[in-house]
Amino acid sequence: MKQLFQTFIGDTKGLAFVESALILPIMLTVLFGLFDLGQAIVIDQKITSASHMAADLITRNAIVTQTHLDDAVGGAQLVIDPYDRDLLGVDIVSIKFDEDNDPFVLWRHTHNMDSDNSLPTSAEGLGLEGEGVVAVVTRYTYTPHFTGGLFGDFEMKETSYMRGRRTSVVKYMDEEDL
Repeated sequence: MKQLFQTFIGDTKGLAFVESALILPIMLTVLFGLFDLGQAIVIDQKITSASHMAADLITRNAIVTQTHLDDAVGGAQLVIDPYDRDLLGVDIVSIKFDEDNDPFVLWRHTHNMDSDNSLPTSAEGLGLEGEGVVAVVTRYTYTPHFTGGLFGDFEMKETSYMRGRRTSVVKYMDEEDL
């Protein structure tokens, strides 16, 4: 019996196979996790760019119309390509500062998401009486391809603030009033 046990312990013919069977699932999990992490980083950079793009398109005008707002949302969606545009939410808000330098909302356009109620409070200190800023919030929900079952969805959000180029306050007007 002792001899049989020593022979069993000293036999290394299947050792590499056993080690591979133990390590391969861990290696594949790490590989697929890195793929999902890379995709999440790229999407996060794209929603940052989308937020800046929409803010830039809106602040080029002294007065915006629904067409301008639709174009800004469309521009933000183009930045997201080749990822799913339907998962991108955009909230565009024009904020003006009153005589106490407190921000208040002049107008708002929200597409494919709930309004971000932290605006205009988060704009405090960004302007003086009579000035204004345009805030654009972009939100994207990313579902990892491989590790989604482990971690679930990731909600990514970016906020951009930009001043009007032609006037201190960007105003909204219906197209038939122009």
